[in-house]
Order: sequence, then structure tokens, then C-alpha cells
Amino acid sequence: MRWKQVLSGVLLCAVLLAAWWAASRKPEPLVAPVPSASVEVADAGVRDVVPPVATREAADAGLWLRATLEGAHPFIGEARVGAAFITDEDLRWWKQGQARGEHAGPSRLEDLANVRGWVTAPVTASAQGGVLGPVEVPPAPRYQLVAFEPDGTFWWGDHVPASPPESGTLDAGVLRATRPTGVRVRLAGARDEAGTFSVRIERDVDPADAERASALLVVLRLVAPELMVALQDGLPVPLVKDGDTVLAPLPPDRAVRLWLRAPSGREGGPVEVPLREGTVGTVTLDVARLFPEGVGRAVTLRGRVLLGQTSRPAGPAVLRTEEGREVAVDAEGRFTVPDVPAWRASRFTVWREEAESGRPVAPSHSEFTFTPTAEMAGTVEVVWRMPVYRWLVLRMDGFTRAQLQAQAQIPYPVYLLQRRDARGAWSDVPTQEFIPEKDNVAVSLLEPGAYRVLTASSPYALRPSTEARAGADDADVEVKLTAEETPAPSCEVRVTHEGRPVVGALVTAGGGDRSMPPVRGETRTDGRWPLGPVRSDLLPVEVQAEGLPAWEGDGVEACRRSGVIEVKL
Repeated sequence: MRWKQVLSGVLLCAVLLAAWWAASRKPEPLVAPVPSASVEVADAGVRDVVPPVATREAADAGLWLRATLEGAHPFIGEARVGAAFITDEDLRWWKQGQARGEHAGPSRLEDLANVRGWVTAPVTASAQGGVLGPVEVPPAPRYQLVAFEPDGTFWWGDHVPASPPESGTLDAGVLRATRPTGVRVRLAGARDEAGTFSVRIERDVDPADAERASALLVVLRLVAPELMVALQDGLPVPLVKDGDTVLAPLPPDRAVRLWLRAPSGREGGPVEVPLREGTVGTVTLDVARLFPEGVGRAVTLRGRVLLGQTSRPAGPAVLRTEEGREVAVDAEGRFTVPDVPAWRASRFTVWREEAESGRPVAPSHSEFTFTPTAEMAGTVEVVWRMPVYRWLVLRMDGFTRAQLQAQAQIPYPVYLLQRRDARGAWSDVPTQEFIPEKDNVAVSLLEPGAYRVLTASSPYALRPSTEARAGADDADVEVKLTAEETPAPSCEVRVTHEGRPVVGALVTAGGGDRSMPPVRGETRTDGRWPLGPVRSDLLPVEVQAEGLPAWEGDGVEACRRSGVIEVKL
């Protein structure tokens, strides 16, 4: 019993001591607990946690755009917003025109602004449409807004702030729904035909409404990009055989012309379809009526491309059809092209992938024509041969090359291949390759004949090489260009105005050969610009200086007489 009394006394003392400590402790003010998120942001840089109030307000700062989409039902679709900016060049052009009192270009400066890129904007659906945004945008003089639904209905508009703010909310107002303009295409008599029919579309633009229709193209390219590409590039649009194919939205033109294309590539039409803005009309294309002679047969073209008269393949390469379709040519030169029309000739272009360094063995591309016959059916085998190069080598010693470079003006020196005909006359010959090789130049040839190379240090300073005959079996033939023993006399242009030299006048000089590019330069502080040696019988010169009337004339006679073409502006 005694140990129980001792234990009770100890417990009583502990209770009294705790009560005294609590009573003597000073009360502290209550402090709201600091969210651990703010500590994590400051110390660890964690971005997924909730930031403190000050950080959230900073994140919400900026410029935001919103608009109301007015429709007949809750919005279901996508929206885009584009900030439009004015380039410095457009602004300078517009201001200069306004200062001169010209009326070319838009009346408002903001109409010069163009959208550089579109951003996706959120839309909150409502009972009759929805609310676009708010979406963050950069300060800009103009904004364009586009929203669209799967059936082609779209909303679009411009918003031009009175003065572009740096932050806050811009309200673009109410955008009303625009019903799509278009055509619903049905096919009749195509169910039993193999392959896919397509249709090519041509616009019939009303001149009085052309500007508005063209302005809509930017919007429609966002709403129906594949249809707009087909419309502008003339590409065929595949059609559904057992149902309707909707071509919408289209620009609100006067009409469209439809060309029905059979799987063989044969076209029938055109069928003109009037358009009514805001309506998708229906047209039925009858295959039997549009193809009274039948839709045409097609064959599969299987072939091989070889180099010259050898068995060496021209692959790997790419074979391109008239319609722009590309077919691979493998390393063995083999290819297969399905659905080639058997009722007309087809043209193809083979583009080689030249992997070798130095001189190529053949042209980069060659054209071939496939002409079918009435007996052809199924798969047709062909062998096409690309021509191979033989080479004309223009040889120059180091001194001749240095002399040529010293006289040349950018973009010269230029080389020109010439061939002599049966009468002995020289004429220019197009060629794909002029390859520098140390002091020499290798020029590609495709056929035998007598050749030479014209070397030009400027359009009015051309020198012919010696000539050489390339035979059918020759791989390389050589011609030479030697140094000039008596260089042609040099000439210069001197530009003055009221007896004083004109500095910075633009001089453009050409020669007698139109295939040679002109040279250009600006007069120095003494009003002079050197032409260099002149050997041509024609020397057309043009001189332009800011604020002064332009001058043009032929300078050959002045160069021969004094070596100076005097130009007085």
C-alpha cells in the first residue's frame, strides 16, 4: 500500500509542475503557416507547385485577346489568332507614297500589317456560339481571328486597337458565323469502274468581287488547307464513289469549273457550277456523258534507265511524271509506274543522284516520252538510255589565268560554249557543266562536232579559244586560251553634273551578247568608274544618280576615240 501512496504523490507533483509552466509562459501571436510551395520555388526551382500570390500575378500580366463567337449552336471546332506586323520596307514605301500624294496601296497604315504566324486559341462553348480566348498576344497594330467548325462554317475578323497596349485585355467584339460556300459532288456511273476518280477545280472570279474573294483565301487556307492548295495549284481532289464529296469552303466566286479525271488520268469536262454565297450546292457528274469514248485504259510501266549504250545503270534516281508524281529509280536503274494512260503519250523526267566527285558521267536530268499503242495492255517493259558526257577541256597556263582574273569584274569570268555548223558559222550551245580544274575548265558535251569556248572577263570583253573537233568515240578533247600579247585598250565612265563629279552614281554596262550578264558599279569621289578592256562592237551603258535624270547610250565610239565615256546628268 505504501508504494501506491508514493506513486500517487509523484504524479500529483508532475501535474502541478506542468500547470505552473503553462501559466508562466508568455502567449505568442498567431502566424499563418507559409506554404511549402513558396519555399520550394525559391530554393529548389520546382515549376509544378503552386507559386505564391505575387508570382501568380506576374504570370498573369501581359496582353490578352478575347472575342465572342455568335452562332446557332454551341461551338465545336478550332480557333486561331494571328498578330499582324508591318515590315520596315512596307512602312517606308507607304510613307513615301503618302508624302508624294499617291493613292497606291491601302488608305490605312494598319492594312499593311501581315500575320507572320498563327497560334491556337481556346474557345469556351456557349448555348449560341462561344467565347474565344482570352489568349495571350504580343503588342501589334492589328490582329486577325479565325474560328471554324467541321462543316466549313467559319468566323473571321480583324481587330485594330486604337493604340496597342502593353498589357490588359483586348476585346475584339462579336464575330458572326459565315456559312460555307461550296459544291457537293456526286458521281453517276462510276461504281463499276476500277480506281479512284478525282476532280480538278478552276475558279471563275467575278472582277467586281475579286478583292474580297482574294482576302478570304488567307482564312480559307486555315479552314480547309488541302482544298485551298488543290484550288491554287490545280491538283485533283479525290472523289467518293458511293457518296457525296463536299468541296467547301470555297471563295465566294461567280462559279467554278470542274474537270472530272478518270483513274487513267483522262479528263472530261469542264462542268460549270454557279456558286451562291453561304450555300453548298449539289452537282452530279455523269461519267458516261463526260467520257463518251470511255474513261481510257491504263497500263503499268516497268523499265530500266541505263547510261549511254552501256549496261551501267543510271540509278539511284527519281522519275517524275507530268502530274508531279515521283517514283523511285533503284540503284540498278529499275522503276515501276502504275496507272500510266494507254490512250495518249506521257512525258517523264529522270533526275539522277550524282554521288561521284569531280566530273559527272551524265546530265543531272533527262526527259523521256512513252507512246502507247493499241495492242499494249497490262504491264509494258521499256529501256531508257540517258546520254553520257564527253568533255571539252579549256587549257590555260598560270599567267593567262592570272591575267583573266585581274581583268574580270564580278560575276565574271564567264564561259560560253559555241559549236560550228556546216556553213562555218558559230552559235551558242547550252550545256550543264563548266567545272574548274586548277588552271583549266572542263565543259560537258552531248554530241560530236567542232567546238570552242568564249572566255569573258566582262560582257564587252570576250576572247575565243582555239577550236577542236569532238568525235563520237572521243572522251576528252582540248582547246587552248593563251595570254594576250597586246591587251585591248581600257575605258572608263566619267559622270558629272554642272561640271562637278557625281559620287555614287550607279553605272550598268552590257555587251553584244545578251546571254552575258551586265556589270554594275558606283562612281568614285572623282565621278569615275573603270570599265576595263573593251573588245565589243556594242557597249550599252546606263547611269543613274539620285535626284538626277537617268542617262543611257552606246559607249563604243567614245572608248575608241578617247578611252572615256563622258556622261553629263
